[in-house]
Amino acid sequence: MRFTFTLMILFSLVSCSRKSDTELYTDAKAAEAIKDFQKAVELYEQVVDRFPTVATAESSLVRLSVIYNNDIKDPRKAIDTYRRCYNMFPSSKQAPTMLFLTGFVFNNELHMLDSARIVYETFLQKYPDNDLAASAKFELETLGKDPSMAITQQDMVVDNSKTDKPKKAVKK
Repeated sequence: MRFTFTLMILFSLVSCSRKSDTELYTDAKAAEAIKDFQKAVELYEQVVDRFPTVATAESSLVRLSVIYNNDIKDPRKAIDTYRRCYNMFPSSKQAPTMLFLTGFVFNNELHMLDSARIVYETFLQKYPDNDLAASAKFELETLGKDPSMAITQQDMVVDNSKTDKPKKAVKK
């Protein structure tokens, strides 16, 4: 009985190790879809560890960061994963987003303002024309402030040229 159980475990390990990056990634997506986040994390990590230079490794890191941040609610692991993705794929189209999200989680989840500032400033130096540059500037301007107050102050700045109604001509 014990021998059979050991053989089954060995067989499952060997069969997993023979899977391609695409097969592992597909299995991870399936586990994520049924909310088996631990299994998804294990499979995504296998993709990254066994196939670190392929596109599915980058996609796996992106999915891992989403799971850690949104599902498992572990902001430190999310930051580690954003950084891994950014460092492993620095020229990727996802790199700016990974850097920005690192700062965002430092600021909004962990309230580590100095770390957030460094990341946002680095982001703006490297990607001044990125779509997230305006958000990075806003985050820098509002570091340490109550988010509801920052929005209220932002709403108070009104462009009167768009809200003033034209005056009607008065007949004499």
